[in-house]
Amino acid sequence: MQSIEQILKAQFHLDTFRPGQREAISTLLEQGRLLCIQPTGYGKSLLYQLPAVLLDGITIVVSPLLALMRDQIQQLGNRFNIPAGSINSDQEDHENMDIIKAARAKKLKILFIAPEKLDRLESIDFLLSLPISLLVIDEAHCISTWGHDFRPSYRQILPFIHAVESKYPDLKLLALTATANQKTEDDIKEQLSSKQHEVVVQRQGMSRPNIHLSVFKAINIFEKLGCLEQCLKQLQGTGLIYCATRDNTEIVADYLQRQGYQASAYHAGFSPDKKRVLQQEFLDNRYQVIAATNALGMGIDKQDLRYIIHFDIPSSITAYYQEVGRCGRDGQTAQGILLFDEADKKIQQYFIDSAQPSQNDFQQVIEAIKGSTVSMGLEMIKRTTGLHPTRLTVILAELIEQKFMVKRLEGQKQIYALLPKKGEVDLSRYEQQWIVRQTELQEMLHYATQAQACYMSLLREALGDISIENCGVCSVCKLTDIVIDKKALEKNDAQVWLDSRFVTFDLGKLAGVEGGIALLDGKLRTPRFIQFMKSRTQMNNAIDEDLLTLLKDALDVLKARFEFAAVISLPSRTWVNRQTIAILIAGHLNIPVFDDYLYWKNSPESRQGELLNNDQRKFNVDKKMTHGKKKLPAGTLLLLDDYVGSGATFKEAARVLRKEVGTKEKIIPFAIANVRWKLGKRGMI
Repeated sequence: MQSIEQILKAQFHLDTFRPGQREAISTLLEQGRLLCIQPTGYGKSLLYQLPAVLLDGITIVVSPLLALMRDQIQQLGNRFNIPAGSINSDQEDHENMDIIKAARAKKLKILFIAPEKLDRLESIDFLLSLPISLLVIDEAHCISTWGHDFRPSYRQILPFIHAVESKYPDLKLLALTATANQKTEDDIKEQLSSKQHEVVVQRQGMSRPNIHLSVFKAINIFEKLGCLEQCLKQLQGTGLIYCATRDNTEIVADYLQRQGYQASAYHAGFSPDKKRVLQQEFLDNRYQVIAATNALGMGIDKQDLRYIIHFDIPSSITAYYQEVGRCGRDGQTAQGILLFDEADKKIQQYFIDSAQPSQNDFQQVIEAIKGSTVSMGLEMIKRTTGLHPTRLTVILAELIEQKFMVKRLEGQKQIYALLPKKGEVDLSRYEQQWIVRQTELQEMLHYATQAQACYMSLLREALGDISIENCGVCSVCKLTDIVIDKKALEKNDAQVWLDSRFVTFDLGKLAGVEGGIALLDGKLRTPRFIQFMKSRTQMNNAIDEDLLTLLKDALDVLKARFEFAAVISLPSRTWVNRQTIAILIAGHLNIPVFDDYLYWKNSPESRQGELLNNDQRKFNVDKKMTHGKKKLPAGTLLLLDDYVGSGATFKEAARVLRKEVGTKEKIIPFAIANVRWKLGKRGMI
């Protein structure tokens, strides 16, 4: 058998290990179970890649980072000649099936899986059929309720470990994280240890001396965009801009493109193909900057990132450390910049509250299943209860773990069935998690608002380092490398640009349906948006001149791309000026109007804004629309509505045109305003 030094050189083309790597690999091979806590950029991937070559059987890596999976698989195949694959929701069904076949045929050495797959019974059966020699838990802090990013999907890992080790007693287990304070470390160790195998912990100091940290205050999104522009003028190389929401990634990317930067947005709402292309183009330096949610940022392995800018404040100190640690992994100087607006905390507070279940929520799910005459899968439970999807995921995982419920396969469908257990659900871990998240958010707010303590020392202290010295390079320790001209911020035209920016939206995988355009962004709550939403129910043939100009500009953009044949307006009970706007659009495009062509054969029971989640909104309009007898002309069809939220009404209209009318022409959704519905509650955000 080759030594680990020989494999390092022959397979990975490296002459020496980084500090701590050899010790970690030896401990894993000899002791069997290891929790390794290392800073980002210190080569944690090698800790399972090298043992995977050495061990018989297959290595399973459980990771929530889909971008990391793609990156790792490419490197393993192209650079190290190690066959690897992944199973995740970012891939088409046939791609996942090809990987399953390869794994069964013993053609893979490393298989990456998303933790959500462990919630599927058929996935567990498949994985247990493989000769697993090493099981890796990436982002292991997610397993702990003391961790900053506890995830319900990680609750499935422990039962999976027990199932694998009962079949393979010599199973080796590796847990990896860059963000675990002492409480989180102790919790992970306790959960992953067994009577036969105690987890050994190896921890390294969290100092990243090459990252220069700084914070700049802003009072609104317009100032933030101005700060961002000034920062980029002073930065070299490529970087990532973290945003808390998908909408902000697109605002940032659009603004930077307007300033002449090679920029793009990236978030989980993009198609798998688009995400793959964007990630590869970024790695190939086709983009100067990517504005991303952590759908990309946490997983990308680009050694020469020169800066990380946070456009929105993250949820915790530990999350910030992990995210900002993506830059400067080559050891060269890099910049970590936070743009802070006091109002940003509302976004993170919303995320915390969305995941927090109540006793009533649990009872609501139990009563829904108890009262149903048919077996209930996830989609039906979401639709029946109206609960926020994130919260429902938490509730189902807890009900199963506390033996109130069980998962079963009914044919190809996974359903949830109640067990005869009585009493109330124990919510202590969620009460604990709420305290942890609130505390961590307050620590992050303290980091952003104070200017006395070294920024790196605050991060290291939160992550459990004992002996901490000032970094000497952050903007508290010395004058910052980046300078913001506050007077110039007052003159930037970001507000004018945002007021006139079109919003794009995607209806998903509907053949022939292109991305849609909305004129007004409801999330910004601009005066123009508020005025339109108030006036849409009032009979008035006049249209605001600024809105009319915006409308014509958007139509000119579309006219350059498509040969329009007709305007088809969606049925509406409240938009009294629908016909007026449709005629204006038709006149500008010189095409006819089909005003009453689509109508409700069965009126929806509720208005979309009165419903609680998008599953209810989809069901509310599903198969309830129909069409008139008039023949549609050949050419692209523009579908018109006053505003778009979940997109369910547009999708129903597109279904009628595709399936019932049988048109094969392109369909372009067009709305005056874009809104974001609340989830788990009525109304708009």
